[in-house]
Amino acid sequence: MRNLAVVIMMFCLGSVLFAQNSGIQGSVIDPTKAVVPNASVRAINLDTSVAAQATTNGQGLYLFPLLPPGRYRVECEASGFAPQKLAEFRLETGQTARLDFELKTGSIAESIEVSASAVLINSETSEVGQVVDSKRILEMPLNGRNYLQLAQFTAGVLPGGGLGVGSRARDEGAFSAVGLQIAQNNVLLDGTDNSSRTSGGPLGYEAQQVKPPVDAVAEFKVVTNNMSAEYGYRAGAKVLVTTKSGSNQFHGSAYEFLRNEKLDGTNFFANRSGAKKPSYRQNQFGTTLGGPVIKNRTFFFGSYQGTRIRTGQSYISTLPSRDIIERGDFSKQPAVRQNIFDPLTQTGTGATAKRSPFAGNIIPQSRWDPVVKNILPLYPTANIGTNDNLTNNYYFGPSDSDDADQYDFRGDHNFSDKHRFFARYSRRDQFRNQNGYLPYPAMGGQGQTVKLNGNNVAGALSSVLTSTLFNEARFGYAQFDTAFDIPFTKNMNKDYGIKNAPGDAIGDGYDQGWSLFSPSGFVEMGPRAFWPNVNNLSNYQVSDAIVWQHGKHTFKFGGELRRSNVFRNAARYRRGQLAFNGQFTSESPNNGTSRANTGNGMADMLLGYVSGGNYGNNQGEDINNWYYGFFVQDDFKISSRLTLNVGIRYEVFKKALFPNSAAQSVSRYLYQGINVANQADEKFVYPTGDSDSGGTNDLNNWAPRIGLAYSANAKTVIRAGAGTFYGEANSLSTENANFRSGPPKSADIALQTTPEATSYYVKDGYPGFSTSVVQKGSAVYVFPDFRPTLYVSQWFLDVQRNLPWDALLTVGYIGTKGTHLHNIRNINLPQTPSATVAANQRYFRPQFGAISLHENSLNSSYNSMTAKVEKRFSKGLTLLSSFTWSHSIDQGNEDLLDGGSGGVTPWDMSRERSNSNLDRRRAFVLNSVYELPFGKNRSYLSSGPAAAVLGGWQVGGIFSMQSGLAIGHSFNVNNQNLGGAVRGDWVKSPNLPSSERTIDRWFDTGFVVASAPGVVSNAGRNLIYAPGRTNLDIMVSRSFNMPREGHYIQFRFESFNFANHANFGSPNTAVGTPNAGKITTAEDPRRIQFALKYAF
Repeated sequence: MRNLAVVIMMFCLGSVLFAQNSGIQGSVIDPTKAVVPNASVRAINLDTSVAAQATTNGQGLYLFPLLPPGRYRVECEASGFAPQKLAEFRLETGQTARLDFELKTGSIAESIEVSASAVLINSETSEVGQVVDSKRILEMPLNGRNYLQLAQFTAGVLPGGGLGVGSRARDEGAFSAVGLQIAQNNVLLDGTDNSSRTSGGPLGYEAQQVKPPVDAVAEFKVVTNNMSAEYGYRAGAKVLVTTKSGSNQFHGSAYEFLRNEKLDGTNFFANRSGAKKPSYRQNQFGTTLGGPVIKNRTFFFGSYQGTRIRTGQSYISTLPSRDIIERGDFSKQPAVRQNIFDPLTQTGTGATAKRSPFAGNIIPQSRWDPVVKNILPLYPTANIGTNDNLTNNYYFGPSDSDDADQYDFRGDHNFSDKHRFFARYSRRDQFRNQNGYLPYPAMGGQGQTVKLNGNNVAGALSSVLTSTLFNEARFGYAQFDTAFDIPFTKNMNKDYGIKNAPGDAIGDGYDQGWSLFSPSGFVEMGPRAFWPNVNNLSNYQVSDAIVWQHGKHTFKFGGELRRSNVFRNAARYRRGQLAFNGQFTSESPNNGTSRANTGNGMADMLLGYVSGGNYGNNQGEDINNWYYGFFVQDDFKISSRLTLNVGIRYEVFKKALFPNSAAQSVSRYLYQGINVANQADEKFVYPTGDSDSGGTNDLNNWAPRIGLAYSANAKTVIRAGAGTFYGEANSLSTENANFRSGPPKSADIALQTTPEATSYYVKDGYPGFSTSVVQKGSAVYVFPDFRPTLYVSQWFLDVQRNLPWDALLTVGYIGTKGTHLHNIRNINLPQTPSATVAANQRYFRPQFGAISLHENSLNSSYNSMTAKVEKRFSKGLTLLSSFTWSHSIDQGNEDLLDGGSGGVTPWDMSRERSNSNLDRRRAFVLNSVYELPFGKNRSYLSSGPAAAVLGGWQVGGIFSMQSGLAIGHSFNVNNQNLGGAVRGDWVKSPNLPSSERTIDRWFDTGFVVASAPGVVSNAGRNLIYAPGRTNLDIMVSRSFNMPREGHYIQFRFESFNFANHANFGSPNTAVGTPNAGKITTAEDPRRIQFALKYAF
C-alpha cells in the first residue's frame, strides 16, 4: 500500500441533501483526465460499519445524498485501475463533501491509500450558514446548557435577549438572523419542526418545544441566507439539529453541573445600594447511553437531563406611604407631582376646566371609596428608608423555583445498504413557580405558575432506488402544551366587596383571584389579569423528496404537508382590571402639562375614580391550519470552476379553519371605513360552518432561488445568490385567521372616561355583562378578505479564501427586505389631534373600544457586511470568529408596535419607518477550544510525572462585543390625544458623546419638547441607543483516563461573565419623568459553575 499526494476534497454546505442528511459527491477520472464511467464507490460509516454503494454515470460523476453525519471511509474501484481509499474524514450536518478520485493504472491487489486535507472553501453551493460541531457543543461554556445559544457564532446572528419578543425567552435560545423577526426562525430537530407557535407570555413565541441536552446533540447548522428551494414555511433562519445515534460500540456519560450564589459576583446595582446577594441554586444532572442492538444494523441512543433551580428574587417597588394608607395624606409626595386637586370643585369645561386643591393635600376619609378602603391594608409596610421615602421604598425577596426534565430516545435501523430508517422521541416536562412583586395576595400584578409539556417525534425512511435515483420520506409530530396560572384557589372579589366581575358567576375554574388595581406611579395590587391562560399546539408533518442525478445536473423535487391545531383559552379580564392615572386629581384635566405635573394615581384610586380598565370573559379559539409546499431544485455543474444552483418553491398557507365552529365564540366585524356615513352594512359575522375560513387564500406564493459559486483558483471562491422566502403569519396563533374570539360571546371591554369626569366608580363594580349583545366599549376585530403572505427577499455576495493552518476567511455582504409584514392597528382612533379631548371620546365608532385591523402592510430592510475566520478542530485547536456591521430598519417590531401603543399616527405608518428594535450596528464574537499539547499521545511531555500533572488539560471560551440596540421613547405631555404613541417634538440628537454618558444620564433628556397643543408630535421612533454589551465566558477542564480503555472522568470549571463586566440594561425612556435617562438594571455579574462528568 502506498500513499498518494493530497486529493482535492471540497467540503461544501450543499443543497443536494434531504432535510438534515449529509452527502458525498464527486468525479472519477483516469491519469489522462478522461472520465471513468461505471466505477464503484463505497462510503462506509466508521461508527456503524454501514456501507452505501454508488456507481459513476457516463459523466464520471457519483452521488451519495442520503448519508447521516458522521465519520466515513470512502473507497473507489474500477476495472483496470488500482483501488483508492480515503481512510477517514468527518461529514457534517447539512454538508455535501466533494471528493474527486484520480485513479492510477494497476491491479486490484494494489490498493492506494489517499490522504486528505479538509478544504473548508465552498465551491459547490451558494448557501450561507454555519455548522456548530460536537466539539464546540460539548466543550463551550453554556449558561443553562442550551445548545441553541451557540447560534450566535453565526455571522449576522444576534442573541435574543432584548430583541422584541425574544427578551422574554433568552433561556430558550432565541436569536435574530440577518435582520429578520425572531418568530420567523425555524428549528428543525432531525427534520421535525421544534418551534412553538403558541407559548406566548414569559416564554415568547420562539420557544423550543423540546430542548435536548448538549450531550444528546451531535451537531447543528444555522442557515441564514440563500437556502435551497427545499426549505420553506418560515422566512427566517433554519436551524438543522442532528441528535446523536448509537454505534457498534457502547458509549455513554453521566454528569452533574452545579451553581451556587456563594461562588458568584454581585449585581452592579445591588452593590451600589448595599442590597444582599439573592440566593441561587442550580443543579443540572443527566445521563446518556448509546450502542448496538444488532451490530452493523440496529442502534439506539437515549438521554435524560434534569434541571432544578431555586432563585432568590430582589424586587424593589413603590408603595403608598403609611400616611397615605392610614390618613389619605399626600403632603409628602415629590414636589413635581405634589399637589392633588378635588374633582368635585371643578369649574369650567374643556380648556378652561380647573379644580381647587385638597386642603393640606389630604383626602378626608369620608371621601374614600369603601372597596379601596378594604384593599389598602393588603399593601405591606415600606421597608426601605423612612416614611418620607415615597419611591422605591419596598423590598421583597421571595424564592422562585424551576424544575425541568428532558427525555430523548432514538433508534436507527439499516434494512440493507439501500434502505435506512430512523425514529426519535423527545419529551420535555417543566414547572415554574414565580412570585409577584408583593406577597400573596397583593402580588403586585405579577406572580404565576407555568406548566410546560412538549413531545416531539421524528422519523425517516431513506432509499436508494437506482444508482442515480434516491428517495426519502419523512414524518413528524410535535405537541407543545403550556398553562400559565396564578397561585389562587378561590374567587376573592366578594371578600373585598368588588362587584359584577364577569367571571364571578361562571365558576368554571377560571374565576380564582381578584381584580387588578393599577394606580400610576405605584406598584399594582392584585394578580395578573390575563391568567389562567392555556395554549396547546399539535403539529403533524409529512414530506417526500426525490433526487435524480442526470449528467451534470442533480435534480431534486418534493413536497411537504403540515397540519397544525392550536387551542387557546385565556381568562383575559374576566376578574377585571381598574386603572387610575391621576387625571381626576390634576388641576387642569384637559391640559397635558397640568396632567403631567399635578394629580396622583393613588389619590384617584383612594377616591374610587376609575380612569380606565378592562373587563370581559374568556377568549380563545380552536384552530386548524393547513400548509402545502412543493419545490424543484437543480444544481448544475457548468464547469469544473462554476456551479449554478437554481430552484423554485411554491407554498400555500391556508386560512385557519374552526372545527365545531358553532360552539366557538369567534367573530369578525365588517368595517366599511371611516368615511362611510351609513353603517347599516357594518355587522358581526361568524363562520357559516367548519369549512368557512372567512377569507381568500393567497395562492401566488412562488419563491424563486438562484445562486452560483465560482472558483477563481484553488484557494478562492466567489459566491452570490438571491431568493424569495415566504413565511407564516408571524407565527402567532391567530394571525392567519380571519375570525378570532370576539363579541358578543367573548368580549374584551374597555372602560372609557374623560379627564373631566368618570362614569365608573370602584364601589359600583363593573357594568353589567352579557354574551348575547355587543356591549359598549367592546374590542372588535377586522380582517381583510385577502391578506398577502409575508415574504422576505434576500441577496448576498461573498468571497472565501483558504488560509494556512486549515483556516478559512469569508468576507461578504448580505441584504434582506421584508414585505407584507404583519401589523395590528386601531382604526377607531381619531385622525385629527386635540389639545383637550381624549382620543377615546372621539372614536369614529363610539359604541366600541379598539377596532383592531389585522393586515400585512409593514416593510423592513437590512444591510450588512460580515467577516469570518474559521479553523476546524485539528492539532488540538478549534477557533471561530465573526464580525457583523449592519443596519436594520422597519416600521414596527415583533411586539406589535412598541408593546401595543402603536404608531403616533396609526393611519399613516410610513412615518414609523426608522431604526428597528433589532438594530444593533456592530457585533463581534470569538470562540475557541484548545487542548494543551502535554501528556499521553500529545506533542510534548508525553510521559513521566510531567505528563501526569500537565496532561488532559483543556481551555476554551466565548468573547463577544455588541453595540447597543435602538430603543424607543415616550413623552409625558400629551397635547395631541390621538390614542397612539406620544414622543414629543424633536430638538436634537438624544445620544450623548461617550465621555458624557453616565448611568444616571445615559442620553440627553432634552432632545424632545412638548408639541404645541393640538399638533401631532414629530419625533421618530427608536432614536436612542442603549448601552452595548461585552462578555467573556470561559471554561477550564481536566480529563483523567480510567484504567479501562476509553473511560475517563472530566472535571470542569466554567465562568460566565468571567471579567465581572457590568453590562447595563436600557435606560428609562419615559421622557419628562423623574427617572428618564437613568439606568437601573444590569445583566448578571460573574457566575461560576463546576461540573463532574464520567464518559466512556
